Amino acid sequence: MSSKPVLYTHTISPAGRAVELTVKALNLDVDVREMNVFKGQHMSDEFKKLNPVQTIPTLDDNGFVLWDSHAIMIYLARRYGADSGLYTDEYEQQARINAALFFESSILFARLRFCTDNLTVLGKSAIPEENLQRALEGLQRLERMLQSEYVAGDQLTIADLSCVSSVATLHLMLKPSAEEFPKTFAWMERLSKLPYYWEVMGPGLKAAGELMQTLGSKNSADGGTDGN
Repeated sequence: MSSKPVLYTHTISPAGRAVELTVKALNLDVDVREMNVFKGQHMSDEFKKLNPVQTIPTLDDNGFVLWDSHAIMIYLARRYGADSGLYTDEYEQQARINAALFFESSILFARLRFCTDNLTVLGKSAIPEENLQRALEGLQRLERMLQSEYVAGDQLTIADLSCVSSVATLHLMLKPSAEEFPKTFAWMERLSKLPYYWEVMGPGLKAAGELMQTLGSKNSADGGTDGN
């Protein structure tokens, strides 16, 4: 007898939120288990046995264990959402979706981490300007990518759910204007109307904003470098 899949994640994680958005879009019954990475809960021996890489999000679907948000999203969409349109077996459209997922991983999320790691890992009181500029340049690339209503064409796919999770966090940090990024703001407005969007994104974005502010102040008080 099978039980429902278990998702190990952290509300503040853009990658985790991307998977949760996919779960909601597919209307799946998943046991979401919160793991606070800042308290090292993902570094336990028990979790290491489940995922030797010790990253979140991690999915355990009745003994099939998978990590990396992009791989999880593809798996869920293919296994449980064949008719959802969130992913496809059609070669060209699948390639477009995959390209956008790789862009999110290598550009959007990577440049977000290059910024936030200064606060969470390196203990700096501010993010170096060059890192912020690189993150902004990533958003500029996304703006140029948006040639249709969604990142991979005229239909919502897992690529949108992946990208918006990092982009929304980048917007908290960079505070870009709608005048500079009209396509991106229109796209985000479109996604924000999904019935499950704020249920998933709201708590995580609130936590991310509070963490950035708290760590910046704490690191400054502790004598952290300003990064400039």
